[in-house]
Amino acid sequence: MSALQFPVFFRTMDVRGEGIVRDAVAATIKDAEALWAPEKFGGIFGTSGFGIKKLQPADLNGTSTTTTGFVSPIVSAWVFSINTAETWSTIVSACILSDSSYVILCGIFNYDANPDVEAIKITADGIEYAVIDITELYGWDIAEAYWANPIVIRPQKKITIEAKARTAGQKNFGFLGFTVAKRSYLIGKI
Repeated sequence: MSALQFPVFFRTMDVRGEGIVRDAVAATIKDAEALWAPEKFGGIFGTSGFGIKKLQPADLNGTSTTTTGFVSPIVSAWVFSINTAETWSTIVSACILSDSSYVILCGIFNYDANPDVEAIKITADGIEYAVIDITELYGWDIAEAYWANPIVIRPQKKITIEAKARTAGQKNFGFLGFTVAKRSYLIGKI
């Protein structure tokens, strides 16, 4: 595939997108089996070992206490606070993931009536990813998009996410993905 044909976003989760996400999940499970040996993957409702669930806001709280971009210190809803218009605001600040979980970021959604978040920048596990312009998804009839390359963050690794919006205030957007975690993490109350 040439560089000009390579998508930044998939509009919907089609067969190709599903394959990319499936590969990222499989690689994460393989890495987790090596890291957490002798524990094994038990699926969604595993009774031992580790499993998988849909990514939730609290999964990005991690073990650090500096997630200042979220509206509340303990995140229970995808709502971020953008402090200043037309400049970068840190929405997840140096979050260190639990030693019991991986996070797989697959995409983004925005449910604001008048969405104005223009771009996000992710730094995870010491890797600075390219700025992701998300304005493309606002022209679609759905307010979500899947990245062509999911981002996997390993346990106890740091993640920082910045966002840039046209106006300051609370924004109803968040991330699509999965959490692969030990059973003790998965059964904990969020």
